[in-house]
Amino acid sequence: MNTLAKILAVTASAFFVSQAIAHGIPLPQHGGLMDDAGLVAVEMVAKPGAVDLYVTDDDAPVDAKNIKGVLTVTNAAGAKKETPITLVTGNQLQSKGVSVEAGSKVTALLTMADGTTKVSARFKVQ
Repeated sequence: MNTLAKILAVTASAFFVSQAIAHGIPLPQHGGLMDDAGLVAVEMVAKPGAVDLYVTDDDAPVDAKNIKGVLTVTNAAGAKKETPITLVTGNQLQSKGVSVEAGSKVTALLTMADGTTKVSARFKVQ
């Protein structure tokens, strides 16, 4: 009986450790910066004149069809610029007319498809 209890304890702890590891921040799939925004993970990819955002849940793409939001970029000097976030396709969103430089802080405030749930993703660009 003692051996059975030990086997069950080891099996249970291995299960719980694997569950904890599975829910970490996923690796970027598009070469950007990642943030765990609570319900979803958001990847930010800065490019000239725009910022792309990719929304995932447990590494699976989230349909961004009805997600809306605002992107705020604060540059190293403290100047802020807000731009709307719009759907591109699938799980990809985009904010145009914004430049992200080294030292900038970027915040994406997203209103999820249900229209009431809000998530915030924050990034610091090195």
